[in-house]
Amino acid sequence: MTKHLDNSESCFVCRRRADGLGVNQGNRIGWLCQQCADGGYGMKAIRMSARSFDEFEARAIAAAGDAAGAYLDSVGQTDLAKLHPANWRVFCETLITSFGDAIRREVGKGVLRDGFGEVIHAHKTTEELEAEAAGQEAA
Repeated sequence: MTKHLDNSESCFVCRRRADGLGVNQGNRIGWLCQQCADGGYGMKAIRMSARSFDEFEARAIAAAGDAAGAYLDSVGQTDLAKLHPANWRVFCETLITSFGDAIRREVGKGVLRDGFGEVIHAHKTTEELEAEAAGQEAA
């Protein structure tokens, strides 16, 4: 598992569809979905080592598996081959959505080995960031 940079079709944080937003690391770009860009997750994730990101990703995969398993338990069917097509779709959606939510929680809550700094929100202007730092509202 590593950070999936330079794929303009996929958010490198949560693997959902990228929305043409990105952060760079040298000459490589980490493309982002709107949700990861708005939350500042791309700026945090691009700054961390691949090893730290792998640890966050492994925990997010486990959380997504738990959520998808709980869904299967709720419908009383754990044999994927026997799932009704509608239940299969919900199972897959639960797995994917839960992974995205979990990886954003992991990236958002902190650092393992890296000393990366404060989140910079990609959608804010320089004036908005400076006003926030000064404790004011931007004009």
